[in-house]
Formats: sequence, structure tokens, C-alpha cells
Amino acid sequence: MINVEPGTEKAVHDCLAGIKGIQEVVPVYGERDFIAIADVEGISDLNRAVLSVREINGVTYTQTILGMELKF
Repeated sequence: MINVEPGTEKAVHDCLAGIKGIQEVVPVYGERDFIAIADVEGISDLNRAVLSVREINGVTYTQTILGMELKF
């Protein structure tokens, strides 16, 4: 989940979409501005993607949530 400075939404969205491993960027209403959905092979790839997001000009906040796979 990502927050950005007002007026930087388009530029940040375009940068997010170009990061390896990010499959989808969803603008949302509410406390956050975007949800970036990543599909990566391992924790080192996730780390690289998160660090890339944090380097984007205009990004003010990130929160990483790991999804789990339910196996019944």
C-alpha cells in the first residue's frame, strides 16, 4: 500500500507499473492512494521491488503485506 504527494499520482503510477515483479497497480480511495500487487519468486525479489517503490519521487509511505496461500 502506498501514499503519494498530491499531484504526483500519474508519475508515481507510471513508475510503479515499470517495476519488475509488480503485476498490477490499483488506485484506491481512503487512507492509501495505491495498492501495488507484486508476484515475485522470493524474499530477495520482494525486497528489491519494495526498495524500488520507496525510491520513487513523490512516494511518502509504504506498507508491505504478504499474502498467504490457503491449502485445504
